[in-house]
Amino acid sequence: MSNPERDDLRTELAAAAARLIAEDGLDYAAAKQKAAQLVFGDAVPARGALPDNAQVEVELRRYLATFLPQQGAVLAALRQLALQLMQRLDRFRPHVVGAVLNGTATEHSDIHLQVFVDSAKDVELFLLEQGVDYEVIDGGRKPGEPLEVLHLVVRPARTRGMPARVGVVIDVHDADAIRVAPRFRSSAADLHPVEAAGRANAAMLGSLIAAREAEA
Repeated sequence: MSNPERDDLRTELAAAAARLIAEDGLDYAAAKQKAAQLVFGDAVPARGALPDNAQVEVELRRYLATFLPQQGAVLAALRQLALQLMQRLDRFRPHVVGAVLNGTATEHSDIHLQVFVDSAKDVELFLLEQGVDYEVIDGGRKPGEPLEVLHLVVRPARTRGMPARVGVVIDVHDADAIRVAPRFRSSAADLHPVEAAGRANAAMLGSLIAAREAEA
């Protein structure tokens, strides 16, 4: 049975988390935790009080549409940059995931890519040969988690909407992991099928960019 008071509280927390994501660049988990601290203080929130990611995404899209009208230009610029990076990483079967794909990216957002390889070291060697500085974080040990995660920063040519510095996160997966369905699909209304897919290769991202440009 629905609890109206608890539902209202979850909506309030989702809205607060959305603002933190949009304005401060927090990820979903950190934003929900900080929102809970702002609302509850040191008290422990009741079980089920925290919103799920889908609720936060709804509020984030509402916040972006209301308060950040320039977000569309930022998103378009980040998608173009993501496509360029994926074309450079073509040999590793790159896919874009996260906010740049689903349309909630802001100037604070990283570009999140996944690559699928026989050896994680191949990606590292490629970046070294390209003169790209990066940091390596060991991946998880659970099924579906990356072998390692690479963090780097690019300074793209300044175009409309493009931030001066853009973080790029590359999850390096085993080659067979591409057969596993993406973990996070968006259920928001009025999304392009590629935006809702949860993961997109370069051809899919290119078709999405073209579709959004045609709508403009």
